[in-house]
Order: sequence, then structure tokens, then C-alpha cells
Amino acid sequence: MNAPTAARPKPRLDQQFELFNESADVAARNFERLLTAQFDGYRDWMTALRSPGAPAEQFQHHIDQGISLSCAVFVAQVSAITDAMQLMEKTLAEQQRGVLASLDTQPEAVSDPLKKAVCVSGCALDSLSKATRQVANFASTRFSAAAKNAVQQARDKISEIG
Repeated sequence: MNAPTAARPKPRLDQQFELFNESADVAARNFERLLTAQFDGYRDWMTALRSPGAPAEQFQHHIDQGISLSCAVFVAQVSAITDAMQLMEKTLAEQQRGVLASLDTQPEAVSDPLKKAVCVSGCALDSLSKATRQVANFASTRFSAAAKNAVQQARDKISEIG
């Protein structure tokens, strides 16, 4: 048996269908989040534009809504990236298990260095995935707060001047 071929077992057809269905579910869920956030923003601005002679306070409310909805779109995009990363991590973990299982059938002189390499790559992937998730979480939670704080600070400055 050829060692490189044995080290790359082909996934079973049901695993491929499961991965495809899970990928489709992740894409559909995230696409729905993004569309909902965009639709809410468009609806709010259309309401603001249709209101004849809207007072300044009402426009301020619509500007606040626009900022909140922009943040929601950003968070939806970050969530989509995070979901895709988790799916990729799950797929890679399944592939690593398959590679390690196939290496058990190989001679020890061939399998030991490859097993160590697979384990090291798994540790590296885990560390990078954790760091990426932390950055994404920080960005999504802090971004909306930063945008709202900037608007509030601008309002405070304008009220001090005027």
C-alpha cells in the first residue's frame, strides 16, 4: 500500500453530505442575519425620509438608529466569519482523526514522525483559532460601543458650543 495515499483517507459520502448541509445552514443563517440588519436600516431611513417636516429630535433618533444598524451589520459579518471558522475547525479535526487512524496501519518508522507533525499542526491550529475568536469577539462587542460613544461625545461637544 502506498503510504501517501494511506495518509489521506477519503471522507465517506455521508460525511461529505453532512458537511455540505452544515455549510449551507451556516451560510443561510448568516445571510438571513445580514439581510435583516440591512432591511431594518432601510426601513428606518425610508420612514425618516417620508416624514414631512420631521423635527431635529426625530432625525437624531434616525441617525442613532442608523449607527446601531451599521453596528448590527458589522456584528452579523463577524458572526458569519466566526461560524465559518468553527465549521472549518470541525472539518479539520475530523480530517486529523482520519489521518491519525490511517497512520496506525503504517510502519512505526513512517507513522511516528507524521503523527507528531499532525499533533503539532493541531496544536498550532487550536492556538490560532482561539486567538482569532478572541479578536472577533472583542471587535464585535467593542465596535458598537465605540461608535455610540463617538456619537454621544459629538453631541456633547455640539451642545457645549451651541
